Amino acid sequence: MRHIKSTFILMLSCLTIVGLFPQFSYASDNSITPQACPEAGSYITSYRSHTTSKKTEFTHYATNNSNSTDTVTRTVSISHSATVNIGGEASFKVLASGAKISANVGYGFNGTKSLSTTWSIPKGKWKLTAGSCWVKSTGTRYKVVPPCKNTNPTTVTANYTYATWSDKVKQ
Repeated sequence: MRHIKSTFILMLSCLTIVGLFPQFSYASDNSITPQACPEAGSYITSYRSHTTSKKTEFTHYATNNSNSTDTVTRTVSISHSATVNIGGEASFKVLASGAKISANVGYGFNGTKSLSTTWSIPKGKWKLTAGSCWVKSTGTRYKVVPPCKNTNPTTVTANYTYATWSDKVKQ
């Protein structure tokens, strides 16, 4: 039986080398493991890289002439988004997962949300700002064709928010 298994593995190894059975792999213990091949005609997306940035969406100057700390509260509209240029939600999930940064809104959202922010203002003049944090994640989308080959590489980009922020700077 051991001889038959060794012969079978050798035959499959040779066939794999010539490309007849690319859907198999061999583990160190000589076991055969079938590899998943996406359905022909479907698309797959692979993550490449990402960058992050901050967008300022609110600026206000506050002055406090007294020695006691004051507060300023403002409700501001902050952008929120979770979109991808091609490939829909499946591509978006691959790119967000690859970036290891989760979106703060669901896929497909593209609008604003109100955020109430309070700043404590000591004596002096202060610049108050608020905004959103963004990820731009890129990858490549392929079309799968028989026999399990990736073709038509196309760059895919997801843009999404992952946080809001506020700050104050003495002027």
